[in-house]
Amino acid sequence: MTPKNHTIDKLTFKALEESDIAFGMELKNIAGWNQIESDWRRYLLFEPNGCFAALYEGESAGTATTINYEKRFGWIGMILVHPKNRRKGIGTALLCKAIEYLKGVGVDAIKLDATPEGKKVYVPMGFLDEYDLDRRQGVGSVINCDKFPLIQNVDIKDIIGFDAKAFGADRGKVLKSLFYENPDKSFLTRNNNGEIEGYITARNGLNAYHIGPWVSNSPALAEELFAFMLIRLDGKKIFLDTPRPNNKGVEIVEKHGFIIQRGFTRMFLGKNSYPGDVSQIYATSGAEKG
Repeated sequence: MTPKNHTIDKLTFKALEESDIAFGMELKNIAGWNQIESDWRRYLLFEPNGCFAALYEGESAGTATTINYEKRFGWIGMILVHPKNRRKGIGTALLCKAIEYLKGVGVDAIKLDATPEGKKVYVPMGFLDEYDLDRRQGVGSVINCDKFPLIQNVDIKDIIGFDAKAFGADRGKVLKSLFYENPDKSFLTRNNNGEIEGYITARNGLNAYHIGPWVSNSPALAEELFAFMLIRLDGKKIFLDTPRPNNKGVEIVEKHGFIIQRGFTRMFLGKNSYPGDVSQIYATSGAEKG
């Protein structure tokens, strides 16, 4: 799919910069998304050459972000178009620009979390379903549970290695940023041999706190980590994105009163050689970064 010819003639792209964050915030506020300014700054940090603004007749019209995860796969997010410039093919053009960038840096597969409306665009371009997720909503509360230590600098290398087995690639740049920015809402658990068995983090958003990533090799420990996070977020509105194939994860969040707000489909383009292990992923880091 390509934009209409008259749109191509009027459309240009530029690298997304700090000065574009205000426009990005305007777009995501119109869409009702949860990101705040620090999220946009992270996107620029993760992939400074892979974040784009679309200009229609010289005026800012839309955005797209990407992340390259070890060239195993790339991620596309934050494809947003201003309402006055919709239905001109700008969103598709931004998607193509992001795909072109990721292919150019040599990734094997390209992934994204699609809304039902977005999926109508991605399927004709060759994207295939990997699995479905649910954006769930709930409220923090005080629960009787175990306590877990805060993640420290000395833990991060071990967590990155543990996480890569579940996620499918090293996403250290994402995890470090989340841990450093949310040191009081990032917890881990180790076994008696000192090996990581799970971790969880949460960040603030415009509409709610967002829990994720939340990863564990034990459903029992995953629930304890989640319960401990709910204590830290007592009375706060919470979002998280739960993969449907992780049945234990679905059971845990439903047990604690989290209801479905909307659905996504994780999709991929190319050869999905590194799918990771979704049975260990209880919540993703968000639709925009996987």
